[in-house]
Order: sequence, then C-alpha cells, then structure tokens
Amino acid sequence: MPSRDDSSLRADIVRRWKDELFSSDTVVALVAVAVALPAGVIAAALVEPGALYAVWFASAVGPTFGYWRGLRIEVDYRTAATVGLALSLAIAVVATVVVALAAAFAATETVAVGAGVVVGLLFGALASRVAFHRFAGRTP
Repeated sequence: MPSRDDSSLRADIVRRWKDELFSSDTVVALVAVAVALPAGVIAAALVEPGALYAVWFASAVGPTFGYWRGLRIEVDYRTAATVGLALSLAIAVVATVVVALAAAFAATETVAVGAGVVVGLLFGALASRVAFHRFAGRTP
C-alpha cells in the first residue's frame, strides 16, 4: 500500500509535468518545428537539396537553446508563438544563406550543409538567449 508521501510525490511530478508541457517554452518549440518543416523545403528548392537538413535541424533546435539552464519565459501563448516564429524564420534564413554562400565558393554539399548547421545553431543559440532574457520573468 502506497504511503501518503508516495501519493504527494506522484501528484507533484504530474503537476510539474503539466506545467512544463503547457508552458510558453513549449509553444516556442512547437512553432519553431512547424516553421522549420516548410522553410527547409523552400531552402532545398531555392539553394540545393542538402539545405533541407541544415534548415530543418538549425531552425527546429535553435530556439530551444534559450531554455538552457532553466531560463523560462512567462508570457502568453500568442507572444510565445510570435517569438518562436521570429526565431525560427531568422535561423532558417541564416542557415540558408550560409549553405548558399558555401555552395557558391565551390564547397562540397557536405561542407555547405555542415556550415549551415553550425552557423545556424550558433545564431539560433545567440538569438534565443537574447529573446529568452528579454521575456524572462514577465507574467502573462
């Protein structure tokens, strides 16, 4: 038979899980993934097929770097969606431009895609940290 402490521990775990799942940070990540999918296809059509992977990876993962070390944004879902949209579009553009520039300088497709991923992730980390610092501690 579970003790009273076990049930309160379970309730605490469920409450924390729900708080995390239904947070503004999750909205930022979901919007980033939703934007990354078509942005990658557009980049592949405009630049080269390998750009798809660079844009998908950098745009979907980049906005989550703002959450590093538990920094939370406490804004309404509409603002969180706007932040996620802006971050992922900016990261997609940067990654696409880097892939295009690397391809223009006669780099192999692997090098161009790798450069797009690395620069896209670095830009995404910087941009998301700035955005999360700007919105950290605000209440909806």
